[in-house]
Amino acid sequence: MVCTHFEKMLYDNGQLLSLYANAYAATKDALFQQVVEQTIGWAEREMRSPEGGFYCALDADSEGEEGKFYVWTLEELEAALGAEAELFIDYFNATEGGNWEGKNILFVRQSPDDFARAYELDPEEFKQALQEARQKLLHQRSTRVRPGLDDKVLAAWNGMMLSGLCDAYAALGEARYLELARQNAAFIEKHLLQGSRLRRNQKAGTAPSPAFLDDYAFVIGGWLRLYEVSFEEKWLQLARRLCTYCLQEFWDEEEGLFFYTASSSEGLIARKKELFDNVIPSSNSQMAHNLYRLGLLLEQEDWTSRARDMVSRMERLILTEPQYLSHWAGLYLHMAYPTAEVAISGPGYQQKASELHRYYLPNKVVAAAGQESSLPLLQQRLPREGTTLLYLCYNKACQQPVASVSEALVQLKQAINLA
Repeated sequence: MVCTHFEKMLYDNGQLLSLYANAYAATKDALFQQVVEQTIGWAEREMRSPEGGFYCALDADSEGEEGKFYVWTLEELEAALGAEAELFIDYFNATEGGNWEGKNILFVRQSPDDFARAYELDPEEFKQALQEARQKLLHQRSTRVRPGLDDKVLAAWNGMMLSGLCDAYAALGEARYLELARQNAAFIEKHLLQGSRLRRNQKAGTAPSPAFLDDYAFVIGGWLRLYEVSFEEKWLQLARRLCTYCLQEFWDEEEGLFFYTASSSEGLIARKKELFDNVIPSSNSQMAHNLYRLGLLLEQEDWTSRARDMVSRMERLILTEPQYLSHWAGLYLHMAYPTAEVAISGPGYQQKASELHRYYLPNKVVAAAGQESSLPLLQQRLPREGTTLLYLCYNKACQQPVASVSEALVQLKQAINLA
């Protein structure tokens, strides 16, 4: 099946980045890696503002026709690709009749390595030829009338993209992805943060609208994720500041959930709550994730307790209607098992953390530093004689520190088996 939704939304692509990055970490399937690389390439090329924010969307239509900018006929492919057209027409699964209204949405079923082996080609030579073919297609497509660009920068959607970039860096270790994440996080701080308050959007240098709960929730999630891959404590402290503000301004003590609007907002007849996950996870489910993970990293037990209470309030619906509460269900599953608290201390902390991130281990939080830190997970967990050590802890109780990721993985597996 080929997707025929041509409008390119930032929130879709931010979430898909995380999905495919995690899928690659779990399977090491090169096709998933390719999707991550191409998605980031598209976002950097088409959606990124000069200051580091990401725009909202590219339209589906151009010249009054849906998808015209994106689809191809065989004749167009042959003209663009020249002598190697037949090979790449097969790779991109294009046909004479097309797969959408007589034209082709290009897609792949195999990784470049698998396709090269099927054609008895050298995989590295094919990858190089594929890169050149893509550039030819991009060049040809650049001559078409472009779709309209919605050049607003939304806080919530940029938070999702920030998380996606961090997940991509964690899975693939590509330094450029981390730098893009840093620049995006810095954009949000500079252009959308005013004290402890966020603005919802920015366009043409102005940020007129106050943020709603989803803006706070996804920016907190993005900054938290950036800390866990960069270990720059600034981002963790910013996430903490916004989370504290949300508890002051959005929390409903009676129901134990968050309102969508702040108490300081203009008076409304009723303040709604956003509970059900849709194309975007609900702001309450994301805040529950934030409280749980921040609570563990910062040893703020009242935050982890609030997160558990939020999930408990939603438990019946999670179990009976999981299709509408998938983000809630993910946290529900994390809470069903002990969450690993990983502390990495010593001069090689970045290398050890990067090695650990290559494995799909979703039910963990990670803190790391090269020297003594005030963070609770890192206190009194100092390296020995310059050796970098990994501490695997559950509920503040740590196992014997180890010097290699492989040893930490053994401890992790044993803990899961005993749970």
